[in-house]
Amino acid sequence: MTEVADLSDPLVVAVSRRMDAPAHRIFEVLRDPRRHHEFDGSTMVRDTDAPPIEAVGDIFVMRMHNDEFGDYEMRNQVVEYVQDRAIAWAPKRHDVDDDEDWNHRWGWRLSPDGERTEVTAYFDCTRVPEDGQRILRGGERWRPVLERSLERLETLVAD
Repeated sequence: MTEVADLSDPLVVAVSRRMDAPAHRIFEVLRDPRRHHEFDGSTMVRDTDAPPIEAVGDIFVMRMHNDEFGDYEMRNQVVEYVQDRAIAWAPKRHDVDDDEDWNHRWGWRLSPDGERTEVTAYFDCTRVPEDGQRILRGGERWRPVLERSLERLETLVAD
């Protein structure tokens, strides 16, 4: 079932950028997990051998690295998918059975305007337990990461 984030919710941190690229070109990069490390603003994403995302319910496992935790894996289930318009996934630790699930979401929305596209990257922590929301500062902790991700994505899709 598609889970559409309300970008106006205060627990959804969203950052937008207008790019000189058509939505289709941008979406092709976003739906391919093998390319996520190219635009990841956190620099934690490493690699995957997962094929491109095709629908809600698809799952891809991403190898990650964090200086505090070292190497780990995230299992990502696609919760929103609208061709050339929207994509989002819900990550959960894949390599740890008893890890607390915070139920957060990473997502992207595309609003085409001819050959240009307004791209919105967001972090949704509306489902995160209260203690997690406090740690994440209501998701604000990820705002600089979203901004860097948009910058990097724009470089990838530019003509």
